[in-house]
Amino acid sequence: MSFRWQLFYSYLALCLLLVLGLFAAVDHLLLKRLTEESRENLLNQARLAVMLTERDGAVQASPQDLAREVGTAIKARLTLIAADGRVLGDSGVSDDHVPRVDNHAGRSEVREAMTAGSGSSLRYSSTLRTTMLYVALRCPLPDGSSGVLRLALPLERLDAAKRTLHTLLGGTVLLLILAALLLSVVFSNVTSRPLREIADAAARIGVGEKGVRIALAGRSGEIGYLAQVLNDMAGRIEQQVHRISSEQQRLSAILLGMGEGVMVTDKSGALLLVNPAFLRMFGIRDDVTGRPLVEVCRHPDLLQAFETQRGSGEEMTCELTVPATNLVLLAHWVPLTDEKGLRQGTVAVFHDISDLKRLETMRRDFVANVSHELRTPVAVIKGYAETLLDGALEEAPDQARRFTETIVRHAERLTNLINDILTLSRLEGRDAGTALLPLEIGSVIDKVRQLMEDHAAGKGISLTVACPPSLPRVAGDQGQLEQVLLNLLDNALKYTPSGGRVGITARPDGNRVAIAVTDTGSGIPARDLSRIFERFYRVDEARSREQGGTGLGLAIVKHIVQLHGGEITVQSEPGTGSVFTLYLNAVSSS
Repeated sequence: MSFRWQLFYSYLALCLLLVLGLFAAVDHLLLKRLTEESRENLLNQARLAVMLTERDGAVQASPQDLAREVGTAIKARLTLIAADGRVLGDSGVSDDHVPRVDNHAGRSEVREAMTAGSGSSLRYSSTLRTTMLYVALRCPLPDGSSGVLRLALPLERLDAAKRTLHTLLGGTVLLLILAALLLSVVFSNVTSRPLREIADAAARIGVGEKGVRIALAGRSGEIGYLAQVLNDMAGRIEQQVHRISSEQQRLSAILLGMGEGVMVTDKSGALLLVNPAFLRMFGIRDDVTGRPLVEVCRHPDLLQAFETQRGSGEEMTCELTVPATNLVLLAHWVPLTDEKGLRQGTVAVFHDISDLKRLETMRRDFVANVSHELRTPVAVIKGYAETLLDGALEEAPDQARRFTETIVRHAERLTNLINDILTLSRLEGRDAGTALLPLEIGSVIDKVRQLMEDHAAGKGISLTVACPPSLPRVAGDQGQLEQVLLNLLDNALKYTPSGGRVGITARPDGNRVAIAVTDTGSGIPARDLSRIFERFYRVDEARSREQGGTGLGLAIVKHIVQLHGGEITVQSEPGTGSVFTLYLNAVSSS
């Protein structure tokens, strides 16, 4: 039921209550007034009857005749009653019936008249079967004794007056009710209109509509105060909503931009919030909000860690390996509690430590490889040196010379290895910045060719260079680029047999310059192509050591190219040869 109708029914009920109360009060007062007036009139008639009785009693009329004569004169039923209550005369009954009338000594109006001189009562008459009004006065009887004269008046005329009064009052009440109905409609509309406006404004505020305000003009008192309070509340709600929206946007941006996976669940295990990083880490593509974790992800380590944290309710950290994405994750679990400290769910943050694990593995492998690579030349040098010290130097000069050459060769290998390790460490350092200057790549290629052509000729390998004169300049460090090309050419010459060909070509490639080093050597198996730039990785372990390689040349090449913002690729087929292509950024001529 609307507030308007509530007001209408309230006003109507109030008006009806007032009208009916007024009707009852007026009816009661008028009835009382009519009864009093009838009693007063009847009492006056009784006094007149006493006077007539005293006059007629002088002629010694009988009590019955006297009662009939006087009653006829005043047009009322008159009864003469002796002091002991016997009815001596009654104008309302026949002469022969008077002796059989009941004794009236017990009637209240008779007793009052005998004691106080007058009395009255209103009661139902079983004889006449109607309500009667009785008035009694003490008076002298014809025989000289004292008795009571009583007049009786049926209230039929009073009932007629009451019906007339009720008809009048009923009409008046009906008009008042109609007026109350009309006024209730008017007043309910007038009263509820500002409240309806306030309610409508509150409803619009409740659904999030902005800028809703209630006009204060013409409103005062409680309605005006309510409108002002609602306007203030609307302003505060808009500020609060704006702040919450801003915080939610910031939170969404943070969650979207985080590299760490975030998962929030309720205490039953249903997912409340996940970010894209979490979905990516566990290979999930569907919308998982609101679904149980055990249904979304079947990863046993994740489910076990979740159950462990939920059972303990304590903060914990663990590592998870995800086979689906080949990731190693560090999971940090924190219980989600309310202001009373009661557990409401779980918050988990997943850090991808796959690179750290991979770097740790590479560090261990690097240390092991370095130790292995250093152990061999050091052991050879130590062994031959001890042999020479034990007498081979004097006893076998020819062997001593061969031992010495072996020591020198392994010392050179050890020196090269240490130099490559230092170079690689310097390139991987945080301060490995390179000053990139515009330079002619053709001159760098030509210088490298000059350095390596004797070595190529000594092995019977054809070394060719194809570099157009209009080649754009590149941004780079000349010394480092020379080292890159020398390493690539050295590898090509090492693994190319006599009679083979090694070539260097350069060509423009969009906004880059492509430099390719090709050979017709033994080639690289497909399974090894993805790993040849790793440190100490060799396709043929024994042959690489025979050629004097340290296993770090291509790793150094890769790091230098990355410092130049370039790229290096390799294509190779076993028995056919290899092509290493280096892409460097070109510098505009302007």
